[in-house]
Amino acid sequence: MKTAASTRAELPRERVERLGPQALSLVEIIAILLRTGSRGKNVLELASSLVKEYGGLQGLSRVSFREFMEMGGLGKAKSATLVAALELARRIYAEEKASAGGERREHFRSCLARWSARFSDEPREFIAAAFVDRGGKVMEEDVISWGGLEGAVLDLKYLLRRAVRLDAAAVLLLHNHPDKSLDPSVEDRLLTEHVQRKLEALGMDFLGHYVTAGGRLAEVQHQAPGSGRYSESW
Repeated sequence: MKTAASTRAELPRERVERLGPQALSLVEIIAILLRTGSRGKNVLELASSLVKEYGGLQGLSRVSFREFMEMGGLGKAKSATLVAALELARRIYAEEKASAGGERREHFRSCLARWSARFSDEPREFIAAAFVDRGGKVMEEDVISWGGLEGAVLDLKYLLRRAVRLDAAAVLLLHNHPDKSLDPSVEDRLLTEHVQRKLEALGMDFLGHYVTAGGRLAEVQHQAPGSGRYSESW
């Protein structure tokens, strides 16, 4: 049975005008972003299939442009609109977190636990960073790199610029292992030492580099002196 609206008042854009955006379901919001349907599906059916495929908003927020493109019924324009809207939501959230002052800020250890849960079943590797004030509270946090099954690449210059711009007292790093292993690689250990040296040169503390896998956490220890060379990637 088709889900086409029987009257124009039922269409998402008309519902926004009549009731406001807060009255819309997630499917209706996605439908507005998509604007049109695809062959064999109207726009509401296409939006509904996206929500079901990725399990809701959290799942959609992790989908890349290329992954949207590979799904039937989505071209470049629709895929670009979706990833841009989801990125905008992430940036609003990050700014709100950064502007929340004093005791409302989350402690970095709570942030670690939340990240560990978030990345527990991720099939791709991510690198996340937290920028922390002198009281150990998170000023801002972000996923700074998205990778694949084989790893993710850290843009160290971007990380340091962000820390300086926020006037952070300390930085925390975390990445996940999709293979569920908590064992750090040689590159992980070299990275830990390298980032610590760079932050110390800027007068900032390094709160550690952590690996998460399957909801568990482990801190990466330094590589033994003279045992390798860092290449700024995982």
